[in-house]
Amino acid sequence: MGFLIRLIVGLGLAGVGIILLGKSYKIVQKIGYNDWAEEHLGGGGTYLLVKIIGILAILLAVLLIFGIIKPF
Repeated sequence: MGFLIRLIVGLGLAGVGIILLGKSYKIVQKIGYNDWAEEHLGGGGTYLLVKIIGILAILLAVLLIFGIIKPF
């Protein structure tokens, strides 16, 4: 996979992660609460879960852009 493709996919994935971090309230209001997150992560656990997924998406994007991980 060439650098340009990795860069485009990585920037897209990072964009998704940034949106998840910035708009977690609106996202949770649209999709609803997650029972598992509320039970295991405490009150507001769904918001925390969305933010954790956003951070992981950004981390994955950085690793992909620098070629540390390789997709299929």
